[in-house]
Amino acid sequence: MRLFVATLGTETNTFSHFPTGIEDFKDTLWCEGNIESVPPSPWSAPGQIWVGHARKEGWEVIQSLFAFASPAGITTRAAYESMRDRILDDLRAAGPVDAILLFLHGAMVADGYDDCEGDLVSRMRAIVGKGTKIGVELDLHAHIDHRLVDAADLITIYKTYPHIDHSERAEDLFNLMKRTLAGEIAPKMALFDCRAMGLFPTTMEGPMIAFTQAMFDAEGKDGVLSLSLNHGFPWADVPLAGAKMLAIADGDKVLAERAAQNFGERFYRIRAGAMLPFTPFEEAIEEAKIKGDKPLLIADTADQIGSGAPGDTTHVLRAFVESGIRNAAIAPFWDPSAVRICFQVGVGARIKMRIGGKFDPNSGPPFDADAEVRLLKRDAYQEHINDERIAIGDAAVIRVEGIDILLTTQRTNLYSLSLLTLHGITFDDKQVVAIKNLYKHKDLFLENTRKQLFVATPGTSDPNWKALPFKRLQRPIWPLDPDPLGLDG
Repeated sequence: MRLFVATLGTETNTFSHFPTGIEDFKDTLWCEGNIESVPPSPWSAPGQIWVGHARKEGWEVIQSLFAFASPAGITTRAAYESMRDRILDDLRAAGPVDAILLFLHGAMVADGYDDCEGDLVSRMRAIVGKGTKIGVELDLHAHIDHRLVDAADLITIYKTYPHIDHSERAEDLFNLMKRTLAGEIAPKMALFDCRAMGLFPTTMEGPMIAFTQAMFDAEGKDGVLSLSLNHGFPWADVPLAGAKMLAIADGDKVLAERAAQNFGERFYRIRAGAMLPFTPFEEAIEEAKIKGDKPLLIADTADQIGSGAPGDTTHVLRAFVESGIRNAAIAPFWDPSAVRICFQVGVGARIKMRIGGKFDPNSGPPFDADAEVRLLKRDAYQEHINDERIAIGDAAVIRVEGIDILLTTQRTNLYSLSLLTLHGITFDDKQVVAIKNLYKHKDLFLENTRKQLFVATPGTSDPNWKALPFKRLQRPIWPLDPDPLGLDG
């Protein structure tokens, strides 16, 4: 067997004003044909798994480009087309292949391309013809329509939010592809439009736990090979956005359609209870003033880079200072120029510094402060599951009026407590800790916080969907419209 492997992805917030270019991909993942040489990370892991398994099977592996960028605004046309064409050229040069495995995000939007994944995979299908099998792994915050489903043979999607199963879904995709190539199964895919959008956590609490388990339980039974709920990415104003249910059945399109509709309608009926609740900003600051036996955790949701926000708003910092909150920490804070200044003056220096408010019209005003430089680290990182590391660039920790602030040169979320502990920031003794995250941290702080608040802060990724200026999103769609499928009655 001859297997072609590639990765290309980013999550595009169409309401974000700063574009995604080639250098942004090189900051996160950029590997030209030797994915085994890259440290394990959520972006390199799928390709590494597929290459490793294929070689154990004795298959010939042709590796192309592996590129991933942190979420941001629309990808430039030149960047997308150059990466796409590099992959397509490699595919042509490879000659006949039996299978293609791709790790894509699913919500990548470029200038002139609402659906980068559909564009790439359909072009690959045109090159290889119907005989080659194409498998795709996607983030669950993807956009899908029949263009991608018709071009691919197999699609697996993360089942967990927060995303902790990228490796497991890569394993699923490889196993399904192996069985397909061996003639054991004949996958048929079907898609059901749930006519909903939002954020639907799948771990620790809420109705999505049982729903997700039901998907797992149904797989491998009665002809159903795979089930995936594509949650959709709510900060994208494109026609194909929204939640979709994907089913794969063995040789039976009608069965796949029935399973997709069944599980899609089951999700639709629990959507309101499954939606992540948000706390108003002012209410969260009042809660932060209260001292407890454990820290309060505030998620600065509208400025978390996992949704394409810049990660440099100062609204929470300003509110802490103005409210007299001193024993606190804020992390991570994207400000490369401030980090550079800290390295120039060194640890122990006390300087006047302008923090944040630089990179996007939604970044808000900067904050001018007297800061003490507490720690400096080159090529810093945080730890993640499966011995993975998340690079954060160069890092500086400053203290402003009793508030520890982690500044980075690379945009990142908090993936583990090591983002704090590896950089000299204590947690347990804080009154309040604010992190520029949405939800991926939830399970990490169950035992060591008195409460976790997901706060509707000002910023690019406003969780008040009705306040966003959607113009191209297909309507009706919940929660902008009350009951698009007519099942609530």
